[in-house]
Amino acid sequence: MKILFVFNHPAPYKVALFNEIAKYDDIDLTVIFERKQASDRKSQFYNEKNYHFSTIFLKKGYIGKENSLTWELKNYIKHHYKEYDLIIMNGYSTFTELLALHYMIKHKIPYAFYINGGIVKKDTWFKRKIKENVIQNAIKCFSPCTEADEYLFQYGAKPENIYHYPYSTVYVSELLKEPLSKEDKEAVRQKYNLPSGVIGSAFSQFIKRKNILEILECFRLRKEHLLLIGDGPEKKNYIKFIEKEKMKNVTILSFLSKKELFELIRACNFHITLSNEDIYGHTINEALANGLPVIASNNIISAKHLIKNGYNGYVVHDIEETVHAMNNIKNININNVLKTANENTIEASAQIHYSCFKELIQK
Repeated sequence: MKILFVFNHPAPYKVALFNEIAKYDDIDLTVIFERKQASDRKSQFYNEKNYHFSTIFLKKGYIGKENSLTWELKNYIKHHYKEYDLIIMNGYSTFTELLALHYMIKHKIPYAFYINGGIVKKDTWFKRKIKENVIQNAIKCFSPCTEADEYLFQYGAKPENIYHYPYSTVYVSELLKEPLSKEDKEAVRQKYNLPSGVIGSAFSQFIKRKNILEILECFRLRKEHLLLIGDGPEKKNYIKFIEKEKMKNVTILSFLSKKELFELIRACNFHITLSNEDIYGHTINEALANGLPVIASNNIISAKHLIKNGYNGYVVHDIEETVHAMNNIKNININNVLKTANENTIEASAQIHYSCFKELIQK
């Protein structure tokens, strides 16, 4: 099976999935990346350097953080589409993708449409028509969960035309097998100069959309310690808030490698993310994989998909519910957390992708 997958930039979680898919003997995978990296991501983010699939990087047309405008993709598809059994387009957020999609629709070249998540919003008439055209002309749509399907439905996708796949950033080998002992947790905390007691983790980009100031507000009058991990333009505002409120129960660390991050958060007691909007939300999957029950905003697609109240965490709608969740998070059974994590791995995702590809190509 010769497959062409188009994606914006080589995000490590996507490279990991592509590498796992490429392990199947009858898969010949080529990935076209529109750009080498997003302009708002540090180079350390791109830590998956070994590609076990064929790659093509477009050379021109970078615009802003992730956008691009070049005819390279359209021209490649024009001259090579007959070489592939399946073409998968991951989104329509760039001018480059739209040019390629318009060409394929016009010339009746089959393609599958792929989303990493999605939130229902109001569009202008023009944008809506573009999205309806792209989605309704796809031979199939790939979606990470039923909660994200609503995004596809609003543009005319039919339930029977959607494949579901687990969206994961974690390998089986990276899963915590059993909760850390008190001694092991304490050793990690000493390594990173963290206090004893209950610690909540929050790791993400430091941008307004992540709503970390609300997390700080929740911890302002509490005894629990907050561990903030990340970088971004909002960092100065967090520090200003912490100093103004004289908070002694917050530690801020800069970006860590995945290995370091996982080692560190395993020494925490729970994870909290109150993002105002996430089309999926990787950190929830990663927290669960490290044995942390999760408190998460209902604005995060993965929260609604992965978290069951009282089972492996809490989905919250406001500060009152967040406080209630923080008071009760200690009662969550860690075995439930790890069970959810085991069902959502890169390997499981690759296997589902492989089955979907095989079924689609044989039709």
